[in-house]
Amino acid sequence: MKLLLKNSCLGAILVLLTFVLIYITNRYILTVGFYSNSDDPLSGIPGQDVIIYENLQRWIYISSALYLLLKLSAISLVLYIALYLADQQVNYAEIFNIASFHYIFPQGTLQDWRQYYILSALSLFKNAPADWSYALQTFNVFEIAYWFLLAFLIHRRSNLNYDQSLRIVICSYLPALLIWVASVTFCTLMLFPANG
Repeated sequence: MKLLLKNSCLGAILVLLTFVLIYITNRYILTVGFYSNSDDPLSGIPGQDVIIYENLQRWIYISSALYLLLKLSAISLVLYIALYLADQQVNYAEIFNIASFHYIFPQGTLQDWRQYYILSALSLFKNAPADWSYALQTFNVFEIAYWFLLAFLIHRRSNLNYDQSLRIVICSYLPALLIWVASVTFCTLMLFPANG
């Protein structure tokens, strides 16, 4: 019960921090003026930008929280199944705690914002087509460090040595990540074919 309460508190803190970052970003960076200055208006209808922006603001917090919880739950589930198949009993809640991290963004135009991912493969390929952007953004130093951190924390919570834990991450999390990247890329191209 104590572990469940601790996990619930950590999850609530993560969601709260996400909301604070979204609020700061929306209040001071991603304003109607930001989109207008980037020559990428929110609406193709003159004078409708403010209305569309306000409608987006209503749903951004709940959709961001749901996305974050879904993402962390999926990562945790993949690792939990991999550990189960490796005959290691680690609580799902502990794996969920291991999987919880986040990152931030710089200022700039909307195009700069889309292409700026510090220490990512995207920064090496500035002229990459839009359909490769998400894959190149995902492959970055922080993601690779996350693999090793996941392995280390799994090693500490299970009876596996570090190499076995790293093998669990490589054989479970990485294929799931590749499927995720391919799915997001596919959905993006289907929903926004002009960006491809």
